[in-house]
Amino acid sequence: MLGLVAALAAATMPIAPADAKPAKKHKVSRPYTKNWVFRSTKLKRCVFIEVRGEMTGSWSYLYGDSELNSDHDSLEWSNMRLKDPSISATGWPILGAGCDSTKRWKMQADLSQGWYQSGCDLDVSVSVGFPWSVSATPSYACGDNKVGHRTSTEGPAKKTLNQFNTGYPISFESVAASVRGGGVGFKGVITVRAHTKRSSDAVRHTLNLTLNK
Repeated sequence: MLGLVAALAAATMPIAPADAKPAKKHKVSRPYTKNWVFRSTKLKRCVFIEVRGEMTGSWSYLYGDSELNSDHDSLEWSNMRLKDPSISATGWPILGAGCDSTKRWKMQADLSQGWYQSGCDLDVSVSVGFPWSVSATPSYACGDNKVGHRTSTEGPAKKTLNQFNTGYPISFESVAASVRGGGVGFKGVITVRAHTKRSSDAVRHTLNLTLNK
């Protein structure tokens, strides 16, 4: 996604006129909703998992809005933030080869999510007051300050278990990117570990989001 950043730096940069105005920022939002059913033969139970949230950011022309600038492919991305990222998990009993969504089982679950720029290039920061971390962990491929992540333990309960994160818990540093190069890509790694009194089992899924013009 950011393959043209180096090329942009190496290329001859257009010269903006002396009276050039600051480039206008254009806001972009990419909402997401995904769900999965985890059928654990180990626990002999099912878990219905749903995630929701939104990736937001602003782009402007890298070389300004002047009529002399013919480069509308090179963008500056800023204020890239993850908004209201939530995870929910509901325990369903196994029924035959499927799951019984009309019933519940008393479940405790570890709900985890980690977000990073697809190439592990961008630093991540945590907003004040949010129980998130950017320290390195074996759970994610990127190192220190490259992944914003949170794990919470919910339950036990028969009701749906939730990890709510209202607002903007994490943000990413600004970067130049090409429209034709695909913009700026992000990955969200969602992990749910369900517990019974005697055992546990986990499932992991990866979401891909892109900010582009």
